[in-house]
Amino acid sequence: MNYINKTLVIFYLVAVAALEFGCGEGNEAKAPAVLLTASTVASQADATAHTHMVTIPFTDVSVSPVSDTFQYRSSISDGHTHVIALTKQQVIDINNGMRVVLTSSVPNSGTSHTHTWGIQGGDLLYDKNCFNCHSYSKRGGNPMNVAFNPSQIFAVKNPAGAPLSTSPAATPDPNYVLSSGVSLDGVALYAANCASCHNQLATSTKLNRSFLQIKTAITSNSGGMASLGALSDAQIQAIAAALIK
Repeated sequence: MNYINKTLVIFYLVAVAALEFGCGEGNEAKAPAVLLTASTVASQADATAHTHMVTIPFTDVSVSPVSDTFQYRSSISDGHTHVIALTKQQVIDINNGMRVVLTSSVPNSGTSHTHTWGIQGGDLLYDKNCFNCHSYSKRGGNPMNVAFNPSQIFAVKNPAGAPLSTSPAATPDPNYVLSSGVSLDGVALYAANCASCHNQLATSTKLNRSFLQIKTAITSNSGGMASLGALSDAQIQAIAAALIK
């Protein structure tokens, strides 16, 4: 009987240890599949059936945002870009797993229109804390070994069902530019960094490659692509958008 009890105790301790290190930074044995540094969200398609991508750095999704307003210029689509803006409180809401719905600025060229952006805090929390080890395999699951509060846990398990933020929105500045002056012109970036190996854009051998496929090729040095390591996630996303045909 004592032997059985000891066996059960050992089994229990092993099971607890497995749960404690099932996810998050404590599981050093599971190397990241993709070294994500940001999360990408897409706009709702408008009447001309085009969408835009925006990359939100994980450092912005914080319980203590460093700025009063965060602005992001979208990828180029249909010959133009838009800007979206988040207030400090909206960033805090996203960090708590809430959903935020934004309206973009008018485009920087072409016919005046706007896009709607639905940002799900649960998705960003998953991307920030879980994706590197689990890719998409654990989406909707119960996060373990991550210091989430109950609202964040609910949002990670059910991003679309999380509460909608009612915090006042910021007004995006259509003239906003990245302070670094980094180009987000996917066509130009492809021509400068990819065309020499993969043909010109119209006949590219990499048409319809996704952000994650390109990012993985760079981080794994597939075909020597580590040489493109200086490209930001926003630039890689712009290239991926240009490759969509």
